[in-house]
Amino acid sequence: MLRFRPRSRFLNRISFALVIGAGLFGWLYASANWQPDPSEINMDSLFGGEDWIDIIAGIIEDAIQTFQAITG
Repeated sequence: MLRFRPRSRFLNRISFALVIGAGLFGWLYASANWQPDPSEINMDSLFGGEDWIDIIAGIIEDAIQTFQAITG
């Protein structure tokens, strides 16, 4: 069974500050480097068919293409 040893309050504050700092750095890096190009998002497949299956497939296809544009 795991036993948690008490830590000092100073180490908890340092850990918390590092986690918050890393999260802010990751957010800034992602917002600066992974902006999708709106012209690459194709909305024609979304409104191409009248069937709801085609609409859902179009949404999923656009989501995949947007993910590939963001990460590529």
